[in-house]
Amino acid sequence: MAGGTPVTSAAQGLALDGVRVLVVDDSDINLEVARRLLLPAGAQVSVAAHGLEAVEYLRAHPAAVDVVLMDVQMPVLDGIEATRCIHGELGLTHLPVIALTAGVLADEQDRTREAGMVDFIRKPFDVAGLLCTVHYHARNA
Repeated sequence: MAGGTPVTSAAQGLALDGVRVLVVDDSDINLEVARRLLLPAGAQVSVAAHGLEAVEYLRAHPAAVDVVLMDVQMPVLDGIEATRCIHGELGLTHLPVIALTAGVLADEQDRTREAGMVDFIRKPFDVAGLLCTVHYHARNA
């Protein structure tokens, strides 16, 4: 079990050993849940409370992250604009940014893709889906 959530056998077999993940979300609960799911799989987890904080972190540490999990709707700087800044202004075009969203509407998915997000994970988190998605993009970046 990871963080009190049953982990499927498929997800248990995924090793995220050494994968550096930046989780960006304005919800302390979502940040904590993501940590509790990623840490037991071996990931190194950093967190940011909004998009501007994530951009500032990546500006200071451009090689410190393998994958970004980015909430779409946040105060200060939303995930769409933060992703554009990460890929554009910071030039981190190789860095996979994965949308975290409760929305499943096609227009929101289109907006995330247009901003440069490579995939999306629905909230609340599905353990296997979260681990599989991070594993895939960390290994194929």
